[in-house]
Amino acid sequence: MNMCCRTLLLCAIFAGVLTMVTLAAEQKITKCCTEVSIANVTAPIVGYRIQRKNPPCVRAVIFETTEGEVCSHWKQDWVFGKIKELEESRRTKKNTTVTAKP
Repeated sequence: MNMCCRTLLLCAIFAGVLTMVTLAAEQKITKCCTEVSIANVTAPIVGYRIQRKNPPCVRAVIFETTEGEVCSHWKQDWVFGKIKELEESRRTKKNTTVTAKP
């Protein structure tokens, strides 16, 4: 009887672990920057987003370029300049769109 209970307990534990592994495999895995570059981006930049530090992800500015995404160090002077340039361009487009309507 004792052996039967032990076998039943092991089967229950195995089923629980198997269920957890299956559920974990179904979760969506999102990409993030785990390291950054300090080099200037040479491809045309079409947008950007800010990534906060949440290990294993690091704090970064992710530039969206015509060739893909680039993880850049957020403290670089050129990064601040490029963000400012993109924001000014976005504001100009927004104002042009608003004033162009009759």
